[in-house]
Amino acid sequence: MNNNQSKVSAEKSKIINLAKIPITTNGFNWSFTSNILYLCLHILSLTLPTVMVITFFNDAMDSNFFHWRILLIFIDVLAWWGSYLLISLLLGKLILILLKLIHKPREGIFKIDPKNRDYSFYCLRITVKKYIFWIWNNFCFPWVSNYAFKMCDVKADFKSTMFDGWSDVEFIEYGKNIMVGQGAKVLSSIIIRIDNEDYLLIKKVIIGDHVVLGANSIVSPGTLIGQGATLGVWTVTQINQILDPKWIYIGYPAHKYQPAQKAIEESKKEPMRRIVGMGKRIPFDIDQFSNHKK
Repeated sequence: MNNNQSKVSAEKSKIINLAKIPITTNGFNWSFTSNILYLCLHILSLTLPTVMVITFFNDAMDSNFFHWRILLIFIDVLAWWGSYLLISLLLGKLILILLKLIHKPREGIFKIDPKNRDYSFYCLRITVKKYIFWIWNNFCFPWVSNYAFKMCDVKADFKSTMFDGWSDVEFIEYGKNIMVGQGAKVLSSIIIRIDNEDYLLIKKVIIGDHVVLGANSIVSPGTLIGQGATLGVWTVTQINQILDPKWIYIGYPAHKYQPAQKAIEESKKEPMRRIVGMGKRIPFDIDQFSNHKK
């Protein structure tokens, strides 16, 4: 993209009220180049482990220790699978480095046009990253997804539980001990319409330590979530919204519900139940539903 296009994009981002933009999809274009790149990554990642298997095939089938190969078949399969994973990550990482050297990723508003370098290189980067994550998410150990995040320049730690939700794969910064609920979505990019033309909006998302994202909640591009904050079920943040630390947010758009500390204190109170029609509240014995002996 030339300098004039960059200036136009910057001016649009200043004029547009991003808070009023509805949350849409963040799909990317599978261009011809993206498809070729995706196919080549698969072929190369499968070829190298296959060559390894063929090289040692005769030795593995030797009658002197063939029975050991049967007993250790799980290790053989895991070795081939592990090689496939590592090679896919290595090749993907090398291509990502090359793409970033050619064109540096940027935040902003970019026209959805193959001739727009910001958009076209965004599609290529996402193609590579989705290829990596689609493979690594199917591995038998859940923490490998966090490792793939780290290798693809998404800041994340191994203690966070993020495999039940869905996350964009760039311009995302997670803190420590993040919990992403089932079906929750973290978006750093969406498609918006300006003057009957489609544009790609990219804004970095920063999520502080010990944040909980409720089931089916949506974190919009540009959102900053403070340490210890909680998003309730189905909560949706606005673009560029700032959430204060240690508060519980609910609704659409997300608004303050109560301090997290208050919710903790209320959970320690004696359980009560309301008698319908009488307006009375009496203590409720929850131990009657437990199996342990008093």
